[in-house]
Amino acid sequence: MGKHDYEFVSNKAISADAYDSFLALYWQDGSVSRFHYQWLRDNCRSTERFDAATQERKALTESIPCDLRAQTIFVEDGEVRVSWSDGTADSHFDPAWLKRNSYDVQRKPTVLAQHQWGAEYGAALTSFAYPEVMTDDAAAGDMVAAFEKTGLIRLTGAPTDDCEVERFANRLAYVREIAFDRVANIRVSVDPYTLGFTNASLPLHTDCSGYSWPPNVMAFHCLQNDVAGGASQYVDGANVVAQLRKADPEALRIMTEYAVQFRLWSKNADTLSQHPPVILDEQGNLAVLRYANWTVQPLKTVPFDVVPGWYDAWRALAERINAPENRVSYRCLPGEILLINNHRVLHGRDAFDDGEGTRHFQQVYMELDDLSGFRRIAQGKGGVA
Repeated sequence: MGKHDYEFVSNKAISADAYDSFLALYWQDGSVSRFHYQWLRDNCRSTERFDAATQERKALTESIPCDLRAQTIFVEDGEVRVSWSDGTADSHFDPAWLKRNSYDVQRKPTVLAQHQWGAEYGAALTSFAYPEVMTDDAAAGDMVAAFEKTGLIRLTGAPTDDCEVERFANRLAYVREIAFDRVANIRVSVDPYTLGFTNASLPLHTDCSGYSWPPNVMAFHCLQNDVAGGASQYVDGANVVAQLRKADPEALRIMTEYAVQFRLWSKNADTLSQHPPVILDEQGNLAVLRYANWTVQPLKTVPFDVVPGWYDAWRALAERINAPENRVSYRCLPGEILLINNHRVLHGRDAFDDGEGTRHFQQVYMELDDLSGFRRIAQGKGGVA
């Protein structure tokens, strides 16, 4: 039997055949799905093996016999029932559930596809009304879905109250605390521990590279911004990686293969991690980007003969990050919140004159896993296999 590539049309199973290690289930629409016996047993929904209230497996996967076989298979009355060769309790399956979870087909990715962008996105920045997001779960779910695609969206009409951005985070999930600040006040500081708390230009970067898992969502809330200069800059790292793959695959290989150390510290905290600057997912798309030049430590983890090539690769990456055609320049207005995927989107800032006026933002971190979970629940898909 070969692998089948058709789309599912009908959920009605009409018959089944038993093979040595799997069963073949035939559907009314003419398609066929194969399921290994071990997989069926592992996903059995019987009360002996599965808790219906929590939707969690009770039986241990490692307890499944490696030579498990089907003794009998019944397809009747809207149910697929299997009795097992080891004499334990039968397994009962809803055909519709089996079809949804079949792995013997070419499926479309379940992760929302990335929408990559360059400078043109500045004129079409996806926006949502803050009051609606804060009161309507469906609107909030739509906002998260848009954020999952682009990694950068804008909310308008937020109050400019102190810690309003924390209230926003708590509405969707919770604040991801780090060692430095729970709610960071981004403004000129007398004793800054990082360039963000000065009025100097801030090169494009991602935050918290010193963590083994940097927070992957930033909520950046403008409270006041009446200084000269200080426009924010944004670059889609996913777009940059796609460009680098096409133009200089060797540079991308080096950036993904060799781990380097990143460090951010203050008088009270010290974060240090060792990872490649670019980490890709199973499909070869960007998963995590670490790029903050001032946090990269001396190269002592890269082999001697590779070091010159590493610097060439870093320059190739930096060239595309800083290319004007890849950069969105945006001056935030009071009451706006920018939601930024910190694993994907780089951010920076032009220098500004703080002699007159004030530039004050507040920022919290969050986790995309939690926002995505909120979206699934808002869409009625929470806990659905």
